[in-house]
Amino acid sequence: MVEFKCPGCGWTHILNTDTGHRPAWAFNGDVDRPTLTPSINAWREYGGKRKTDRCHSFVTDGRIRFLDDCTHALAGQSVDLPSLPQTSQGT
Repeated sequence: MVEFKCPGCGWTHILNTDTGHRPAWAFNGDVDRPTLTPSINAWREYGGKRKTDRCHSFVTDGRIRFLDDCTHALAGQSVDLPSLPQTSQGT
């Protein structure tokens, strides 16, 4: 598992990297400049009118590229990925 606190949505994204279980993300094993594939597409619906919050991004070489369909302030921007916690780094 790889996890990080997202600077865009504020959620903790927890990604399975064990290809024996689905869904699974490929992780290059580099904790300084991680790449995870495919994209991370996290969302939730809530409220009577089913409001949707979405965080959709690619992590490449230690940078997060937020796609335009994100509902947070970093939509369409790229930022450095926060450090991965020591307890959850994995391959």
